[in-house]
Amino acid sequence: MRAYTDITLRKKFHLVSLFTMIILFLSGIVLGNASAQSAETIMDNVLDIMDNVLEGYEYIEDYAATVHTYEADSMEVSGSIFEGQPPRVAFSLFFRQPDEHAVEEIGNSGRGVFRVELLSALGHLRPLEMQPQGRAFLLGDECHLIEFTDPDKPEDKAHLWVSPKNWRVLQLTFFIKSIELVRTQFRYDPGNPDRLLPIETRTFFPVSKRILINRIMNYEVNTGLPPEIFDLHR
Repeated sequence: MRAYTDITLRKKFHLVSLFTMIILFLSGIVLGNASAQSAETIMDNVLDIMDNVLEGYEYIEDYAATVHTYEADSMEVSGSIFEGQPPRVAFSLFFRQPDEHAVEEIGNSGRGVFRVELLSALGHLRPLEMQPQGRAFLLGDECHLIEFTDPDKPEDKAHLWVSPKNWRVLQLTFFIKSIELVRTQFRYDPGNPDRLLPIETRTFFPVSKRILINRIMNYEVNTGLPPEIFDLHR
């Protein structure tokens, strides 16, 4: 009787072990599929975010604007302090789809022109590899944070902060070999929420600790800019 009982128990044990292995195996398949589906969902969400950002600018074929550049001590300085002050540099800024921009200095300051043009930057980022980096707070808003990587230069990256409230880009940061090269914030007209083109960029250079503020004005949209502008003033 004891031997029979032992054999019966061993058989039950083997059956339980077999069922456990099958359940674990099937669970692994389910979890693996869920993980893959989750990754696909996340990537779909990132693509949706970029599509929402770009959708706001689909109507813009080209534009011209005037830009005044000022130097500042802080990224949070009030823009009103520049009223009545001569700019460090003044220049015309031109853009045309899909991702071209050009500049032409007004006068001859000899200081050179710096700009981060939003629409051409978005056009160059869109084909790159994208990875979500969760949420991050910036300028009082909780933003989607997206990392862009060029497969040919995996050590060079860009980070984009996007407000989920209106799909405006609030900040763009470039890294070269993990070193932050430049950080640009985009400011918009608070009195005109439908105006998606920035009226100001604020750029911080971490290496030199310099801050440049570009005030953008006098937008002229879809006027049919001549192609030679982009050939002569890249």
